[in-house]
Amino acid sequence: MKERWDFLKESDTSFGLFYPLHYTMAAFDNLEHAREAREAFLSAGFADDDVAAVSGPFVIDYLESEEGKNWFNKLRAGIARVIGTEAGFLDDDFQLGRQGAAFLFVYTPSEEKTEKVHDLIRHVQPIFARRYHRAGIESITYPPQSAL
Repeated sequence: MKERWDFLKESDTSFGLFYPLHYTMAAFDNLEHAREAREAFLSAGFADDDVAAVSGPFVIDYLESEEGKNWFNKLRAGIARVIGTEAGFLDDDFQLGRQGAAFLFVYTPSEEKTEKVHDLIRHVQPIFARRYHRAGIESITYPPQSAL
C-alpha cells in the first residue's frame, strides 16, 4: 500500500492524484544535478528539511503510484485526467522519470519563499519547475511539449 512521504509537510494528493501542496517541484536530467540544485537552495538559506532531491523511480513508483488506492480514488483520478488538471503533469513526470530524470522538492508555503525560489530556479536551470498551491499549479518554467 502507498504510504505518505514524511518529507511533505502538507497534503500530498488532490482528486486522488499526487499534489504536493505548497511545494515547488523541479525536474533535472539526473540525480547529480538535482542534488547540486538542492545544495544551491541550502546555500541560499532554505532549511535542510525544506529541500529534497529524489530519483525519478522514487517519484514514479512511490509518490505518483496508484498502488493502494481504492476504487473511489481511482475514479477521482480518472475524472481529473479527463478534465486535464494535474494529470498531464504526471504524465510528463513519468516520461522524464523513465528517462533517468530526478526531482527537487522545495517547501514554499509563503510568497516570500516562492519569490526566492523563482529567482533561484533561473540559476539551477531545471527541465521544468512548477509550484502547487490551493488555487492550482503554477508553471514557473516549462519546455515545449515536444521537448519532453
